[in-house]
Amino acid sequence: SSRLCRPQAPLVWARTLWSQLFLLSRSMGSTISGPIAALASCLGSCVGGCIAKGCCALAGSGNVNNAYAARCVMLWLQAFTAIVAWLTSAMASRWLPGPCAQLPTDLGDLGVCECHSERDPTVCWKNQMVYRTEASLVVVLLGLLLMSVSGCAQGAARAHSAAKFMLVLLVSLVALFIPNSWFTVFGTVATSTSAIFLAAQSIFVMDFGYGWAELWLSNALAAQRREIGQRGKTLWLVAILVSAGLLAVGALVLCVFLYSTTPVASARIVNLTAMIISWALLVVSILDWCEHGSILCSTVVMLYTMWLVYESMSVLPDGLGPQCPMWIGLAICGFSLVAFALGVGRSGASPDQAARLVDAELGGAATTEMREGGAREEEDASVPAPADSGRGADAEDSRQTKGFSLQCAVHAAAALYITASMAPQAGQFTFVSRVVAVFAALFFYGWSLIAPKVLTSRNFN
Repeated sequence: SSRLCRPQAPLVWARTLWSQLFLLSRSMGSTISGPIAALASCLGSCVGGCIAKGCCALAGSGNVNNAYAARCVMLWLQAFTAIVAWLTSAMASRWLPGPCAQLPTDLGDLGVCECHSERDPTVCWKNQMVYRTEASLVVVLLGLLLMSVSGCAQGAARAHSAAKFMLVLLVSLVALFIPNSWFTVFGTVATSTSAIFLAAQSIFVMDFGYGWAELWLSNALAAQRREIGQRGKTLWLVAILVSAGLLAVGALVLCVFLYSTTPVASARIVNLTAMIISWALLVVSILDWCEHGSILCSTVVMLYTMWLVYESMSVLPDGLGPQCPMWIGLAICGFSLVAFALGVGRSGASPDQAARLVDAELGGAATTEMREGGAREEEDASVPAPADSGRGADAEDSRQTKGFSLQCAVHAAAALYITASMAPQAGQFTFVSRVVAVFAALFFYGWSLIAPKVLTSRNFN
């Protein structure tokens, strides 16, 4: 009893109990391990079957019944992939080194594990995860584009929405075992060709500027009709001028900042040239000769042009340009894709929409005939001719094919831009391609100002 009361007694008893349990487990190893192995095998087969059934059911779900829902699915697919790329790249240095260290030595550096031998493995893992995730989305989108042009546009756009999300994850998982050199090439191509998306994005920016100016001008003219005085109209016009002034000042401040922080002569020339052309287009847009011009839209384009110059300078070789905030570019990209999904700029305005501004200028009676004519056209279009029913079905199929193919192409270009934003690669060719996007955006806006004068047979209302 005196020995049991010693301080070391509990440790002795615990050690003795553990040794007895260990000997018992060894003597009964086959008796215990057999049922446990059988139970594990049974549970594994049952759970595996349940998971397989669940995955098949999930992949077959998510069918949509209209084009708007299909566009929203594509938008959410883009957002989902961008979030996955950001999360996996941000935590790559935490979860990738462990599995890579467990690989057998005879396999060497497999797939993404090649980053072990890089000078900065953390940056390598981060960039490679971005490349692999966004490349998976591009592969899925190109597959959908191929299905669309092969006559399966409706099925590719509206069927198995959940499978598209699952396929991005599956391809990303498989891509982990592919050599890094493949995805480094993809990153280089993405950084260079992302300028295509930046140039195309300017169209949505212009559409936003024109819509903003038209809305506020129609509000000003409507306030003039409602009130006896000019106070309401004056307030709206002041709001237009103040907003345009703030945008112009913001563009000038950005131009000065880029000029002062970038020592490269060619970049400074691009900066000043883009600003001069932007101001020239602003002057043209407020002339009486330019009927479709707008000072508010011109300043929106001016600020966007300076942002494109900022994007261009950020990829100068040897890090000579300023660092471009990633979140601003991604926010503009998201805004453009949302506008694209909502159908902004996809078709001409309806007769009622086209008459709204004319209503504000000339009164409701001035556009009654316009609305009635539009209503008659819609009524005639709603009654298909029996002889042309087959031709109409072919035209509808062609319209769906073009629409969904355009969706796939735009989102694939957006994926390349997101790749370039999250894991940029600076270089002379990348800088030149971004500069081309700057002047392409200015050309598009300039053409929108002079096109009504050149193509007089077209209706630009």
